[in-house]
Amino acid sequence: MTVARRFVRWAPCRSHPDGRVPVRVTDMTAEDAWWWDTRVQTHLVTQASRADRYWSWSVLLPACHLVQLAQRRFCRPLVVWARADNRRFVRVAMALLIETYPHLDVRDAAPASFTWFIAAADVAWMRDRFALSHRPALGRVLIDLSVVLSANAGQGGRMGLHAATRGGRPLLSLYRACGLTALPRAAKLPPQVRRRNDGRFFYADPQVAERLMQRLDPDRV
Repeated sequence: MTVARRFVRWAPCRSHPDGRVPVRVTDMTAEDAWWWDTRVQTHLVTQASRADRYWSWSVLLPACHLVQLAQRRFCRPLVVWARADNRRFVRVAMALLIETYPHLDVRDAAPASFTWFIAAADVAWMRDRFALSHRPALGRVLIDLSVVLSANAGQGGRMGLHAATRGGRPLLSLYRACGLTALPRAAKLPPQVRRRNDGRFFYADPQVAERLMQRLDPDRV
């Protein structure tokens, strides 16, 4: 019997003496989306290289639910919080995941989760604005959310995502560093994926997913 995994409660952090910092993961509400738009997004919009520069989470949250419901799928919106220097928790990342989606590797017809929209707050800005001196490795945490969601749904940890074009090469490097597999540009996509393969798709199969989850298992207290 497979034991369901929890989301992480501690996350890796290179700048902290202990090598990790406490985090929380909660379901996203309209208040969370509004807070991000009015506190964080107003800063991100000034960053030309940000893939999420013009996103509005207050729009994305209801719109994505409706779009996926039309496809008989469900979104899972999540918020990642980290503990600031004053010991209060502050929102540091947002995620909109699709719970059941075609696996990007067409050789495996099993369902997967899909990481649709994810965003992390800027390191220096969060330190100056919210006294968050030690920001966790949010890329690894955000990928873990999708892998755990898939594993707990009986999908073997299969997950996929598309690296937004505006993120350029740095975003590709980030997902590789997180341990995901790049889908070859020549590979066919599932017919339900209504876009061409531009070489910016990544996925995890059950073997990769298990390896990724095991890395953070000691932090799922």
